[in-house]
Amino acid sequence: MSQPFTPPVKDGCFAFARVKGEVHLVQVSDATPASAFMPVDVNIFKHEFITIFRFAQATTLHPSDFNVLEWLEDASIRYEEENETVFLARDLMDRLRKLTMPDPRMKMHMMAIQNRRYPRQRLRQP
Repeated sequence: MSQPFTPPVKDGCFAFARVKGEVHLVQVSDATPASAFMPVDVNIFKHEFITIFRFAQATTLHPSDFNVLEWLEDASIRYEEENETVFLARDLMDRLRKLTMPDPRMKMHMMAIQNRRYPRQRLRQP
């Protein structure tokens, strides 16, 4: 089943947001009402190279699939609408990297689980 066509957002604010579990650069429509019960119109941008993001898709999301992590200031963004390209300041890239890094506590937890499943074989010493 395909989704209905969603026209791209023309005016809106940029943010880092969790969309269906993954962190993305998004542009949220100014026309979207601030309500936890209303669908949200967004443009999703994919990371292309260093600080460059390209438009990937326009979609309407259910509020449970969308969570703004950080609103971005216009001074740190250059949006070339005709190319559908966004350039971010380096400090924003550092913040995005931190948002997408796995939690070190989760890594330790996963290692502990793995060690329980596959205990290390100790070599017998002569």
